[in-house]
Amino acid sequence: MIRFLTISALLAATAACVSVLPEPETPDGLYRFGAMAQQASLDATVIVREPEASRLFGGRAIAAEDSTGALRLVRGVEWADSATRMMQVALLDSFDSDGKGVAIAAESGATADYELAWRVSDFTLSGTTARCGIEATLLAARTRDVVAQTNVSSRADASGSSNASRAQALAEAGRTCVREVSRFVAARAVAIPDQSGE
Repeated sequence: MIRFLTISALLAATAACVSVLPEPETPDGLYRFGAMAQQASLDATVIVREPEASRLFGGRAIAAEDSTGALRLVRGVEWADSATRMMQVALLDSFDSDGKGVAIAAESGATADYELAWRVSDFTLSGTTARCGIEATLLAARTRDVVAQTNVSSRADASGSSNASRAQALAEAGRTCVREVSRFVAARAVAIPDQSGE
């Protein structure tokens, strides 16, 4: 009987602790990059992986840097998907079908001539200015040799001071960065001669 009462008391105490935890905050709006204009043709096949990023830049949360340099989450707005996944999809969508090559997601398991390794170095707000920075490396898929590297960055000013306007500006900065990476890949991923001997 004493054991039963002790267990009941522990369960009641645990339930009380759980009930005082704050409810997760539901965002007022979810944002995405939107459709990318097809702007580049590929002469070779390129594997596009999801870019690497810190959890703060690569997740669904939107971060802003304050005047002291501290990063804080922006309340009420989030990405509809992880920021890195949206960048991967946007880059895949940016290539047209006019060239001899194609960009494919790494998850497809297909072989390719090149592979893009990229990292998001900045994807934050500073006041009403949105900032994006990406480091991109194009690798030869078979040898893993570095073919070319670049750093791209962009800024976009929000149309207002609301968190919704700032989130839209960050999406625009992200799209601009992805467009620059798309141009870099299209320029450097040259066709590889057929080495089959036929």
